[in-house]
Amino acid sequence: YGLIDVHNISLAISIYHILKMRSVVGISLLLLIQPVVSLAFVLAPLQRWSLKGELLKACEAKDTSKILKLAEELKPLNPTTDIRDSFNRLEGDWKLDFTTAPAQEVPEEGNGVNTYQTIEEGIIYNIINRPDRKLKIAVGAEPTRVDRVALDFRTIEASQDSFPKHVTIRFPPRNFFRFVAKAQCFLSGEAYDETKFKELAYFDLLFLDDDLRIQRN
Repeated sequence: YGLIDVHNISLAISIYHILKMRSVVGISLLLLIQPVVSLAFVLAPLQRWSLKGELLKACEAKDTSKILKLAEELKPLNPTTDIRDSFNRLEGDWKLDFTTAPAQEVPEEGNGVNTYQTIEEGIIYNIINRPDRKLKIAVGAEPTRVDRVALDFRTIEASQDSFPKHVTIRFPPRNFFRFVAKAQCFLSGEAYDETKFKELAYFDLLFLDDDLRIQRN
């Protein structure tokens, strides 16, 4: 499975699958201790498993309408109810399976082009490898709501065979933009909202388990 990025027509939906699987434990114990509750506990994973299988086939077939429909059906079955408590679940290497983002934003795989995403210690690295050059975009990530992750763009690193071999572009520090935002609020007489400031860029998690991520940007 993978990552689905959902641009909600005006926004974008993306679907990613994890490249490194993680284990799940503790199911048998819960079934023995709470047999009544465990029925729902069993049915939800089975339903998720079935829908995820359909989603994988829809992604392979590039059936956009079915993908968006299945993404919405998976949303209420999201096992990650509060990303603030499960932020480390995002960590790992993710492969993009589908996105409604414009083609110019996400290079198409093939002809030597390889893309993936690595998340570690609160930093999202978007990697784009081409035969003659490589691009690495670092974005800070911070959970701000039960289903929202705020983004903070850090650096863009470009490597290529020709001169210059390596170039790093650093975005201004967040404190600079915070100062500007506070100044604007002061001049307009509005109260400064730190959460609103952090969420100038963000994505909402529609679904996240050990091998599938669906998000809306």
